[in-house]
Amino acid sequence: MRCTLTEHLLPLAEPFVTAIGTVTRRVVWVVAIADDAGHIGLGEAAPLPVFGGEDPLTCGETLRTALPQLTTDSILAWLDRGRPDAAIGRLEPLLAKAPCARSAIEGALIDLLSQRLGQPVAETLAGGPSLDSVPVNVVLGGPKEAVVLQAERHLARGFTCFKLKAGGDAGADLFRLRALREVLGPGPSIRVDANGAWTLERARDFLDAGREHNLEYCEQPLPVADLEGSAALRKGTGILIAIDEGVRHPSDVARIAAAQAADLIVLKPMFLGGWRATRQATELARSQGLEVVISTAIDGSVGRAHATHMAAALGLGRRAQGLATGGLLAGDLTDAPLQPISGSIGILDRPGLGIGRLLAAATA
Repeated sequence: MRCTLTEHLLPLAEPFVTAIGTVTRRVVWVVAIADDAGHIGLGEAAPLPVFGGEDPLTCGETLRTALPQLTTDSILAWLDRGRPDAAIGRLEPLLAKAPCARSAIEGALIDLLSQRLGQPVAETLAGGPSLDSVPVNVVLGGPKEAVVLQAERHLARGFTCFKLKAGGDAGADLFRLRALREVLGPGPSIRVDANGAWTLERARDFLDAGREHNLEYCEQPLPVADLEGSAALRKGTGILIAIDEGVRHPSDVARIAAAQAADLIVLKPMFLGGWRATRQATELARSQGLEVVISTAIDGSVGRAHATHMAAALGLGRRAQGLATGGLLAGDLTDAPLQPISGSIGILDRPGLGIGRLLAAATA
């Protein structure tokens, strides 16, 4: 077995504006584990300061410390268990405070296991048949004119669910929402993501005024700590509330459910630490009557593919998932990324992730 680590710089096609910051590039690490039969398992670490995960310096240092300890014997022992949710042995204490680094190592192991089994990652995760495609939303951001142009372009490509990134000013956000609904018409779904930037008063005003635009749900309208406010919004506005930034560990789901603060939770596998924690969070959410949506954070093609296979394995076909973010990047990690077609991403009938070869690293 041979483990390698490469660092990649992925510029965005244009700056991506959110209520808590603007993203212009992604610095990510790719873990590759190769066996003697020519299989190469890939995993990605893509921390995003402020939004989630450890800081990039910690992520890189953790990976450089962990990989030399991932010996042939330890890899074979993990593969022989045949369980994609198995702990990564003695590396777990080191990876406990670096979820993105853990996600990369676990992801590479799962991809390698799937290739050796001759089946897609989704089937490995599900332990049998999975969904063969996952519905996805497209993300819109920027000023009203840009939102309208983006919406028209993606509507023509077959998307039926649109996620509007709020800018922090609830009044301006409502103006953009009205323009978006006007260009989309009554059919497509619209969800709004405030990234925790609104106050309770501004969120209530926005949701009361936005009710006429038939919102599917509002994501993270309030700061993470304000679960009481989120519960009040649920009860007072009648609009579904989703929590994203408030879920960075499976145990967070129990707190949210106890506070009755959400109808849905949005899980980012990268920031949770990979499949093991994502599965745990999903099972806990379902036991509490909460729906689950899986999303990425503008990950590269490796991270997006892992998240897509997870959504398929978990049977998340009722609502659009937040996985169609590859178009925000000016370049990518592999030569055949999973692509949305008519608002869905298909799970290819190929061993592993099915995303082609890793491209040469562009070092940050």
